[in-house]
This record gives sequence, structure tokens and C-alpha cells, in this order.
Amino acid sequence: MRCSTDEIRHQILDAEPVLKRLDIEMEGIEFDPLLPSSVTAACARVDRVIEHLLARFKANPILGPLTKELKSQYIDGIQARVAHARNGQ
Repeated sequence: MRCSTDEIRHQILDAEPVLKRLDIEMEGIEFDPLLPSSVTAACARVDRVIEHLLARFKANPILGPLTKELKSQYIDGIQARVAHARNGQ
């Protein structure tokens, strides 16, 4: 499904508060980087929160691909904390 330029512009404006909420939600994810089940749960939470908050923007050619990129960035951040915790022992 294609979006018109006006629809895309409107969705981008609508996305701003959603992206702010996403940031707050992601900051609230706590996990033990040395406990694999906790890391797995945190990664699953990242996926669920992003899918839930950005679902209505999937058809948007700008915001749709952002979903995958954001998941990757947040999960990379989790993995970096895991690596840091393991190296710190």
C-alpha cells in the first residue's frame, strides 16, 4: 500500500511523540547482563515494544524501515552491555 506525500508527512508528525515514548520504554528495560534468560527476555521486550508502538507506521516508506533499524540498535546496545559485563568480571 502506497502512502501519499501528505499522509507520509502527517505520519512523521504523529510519530514524534511515539518515538519519545519508545525511548522512555527502552530506558526502562532492566536486565541482568550475566543471566542469559534475562538478556533473552530484554531482547524480546525490545521487539514487542517496538512492534506495538510503531505498528501503524509500517506502510510509511520512511518510518517502516526505521522499525527494523531501531530493533537492531537497541539489541546491539543490550549485547554491548553483556560483553562489557562479561569482560568486567
